[in-house]
Amino acid sequence: MTAAQLLARAFQEDPFIRWAEPDPARRQRTMTTVYEARLGYSGRHGGRLFEPGVGSVDWMPPSHASMGLGAIISSGLWRLALITPPKVWWRLSAHEDAAMARVRPFLGDGSVYLGSLGVEPSLAGRGHGGRLLQRTFTELARRWRTCVLRTEQPRNVAFYLKQGFTLVDESVAPVSGLRVWVFSLPLAKTR
Repeated sequence: MTAAQLLARAFQEDPFIRWAEPDPARRQRTMTTVYEARLGYSGRHGGRLFEPGVGSVDWMPPSHASMGLGAIISSGLWRLALITPPKVWWRLSAHEDAAMARVRPFLGDGSVYLGSLGVEPSLAGRGHGGRLLQRTFTELARRWRTCVLRTEQPRNVAFYLKQGFTLVDESVAPVSGLRVWVFSLPLAKTR
């Protein structure tokens, strides 16, 4: 299983993903395509950590936290338009733009954006997410001072607080009606 396939499985029931791609029969293929593009993009501009069969994490500097038109084309994300209805493409894009508007104020010099942390669903709740995150912190602390992330998954709120993050923003994205939580963590705290 590739990192993109693992992330698509991990986020299969995520509120944002369910809203954007309501058809469960298409969701895995749609999200695998999204994560293939995203992981390629973060691999070129940020970084990734992948443990096959366990989990995947990716991150990007503030300048690449959002994918503009050029990034969509160069990453191959444009292929999504070939396999999904326009409404799905629009939903993914519209909510992503609204959610990232809440994240951007916390991305400054010395910060890094944690794009995704996903664990194989059959392994959830066994400490793999926290372990992957700690490994990621070691890597991130070499270059950045602060880690910023967002989630639309209510059960992730307690997890990120337990990992030492501070909730810095909570809002509802008007386009989707989904709650978005933004967290920040000084990486010096992780050493």
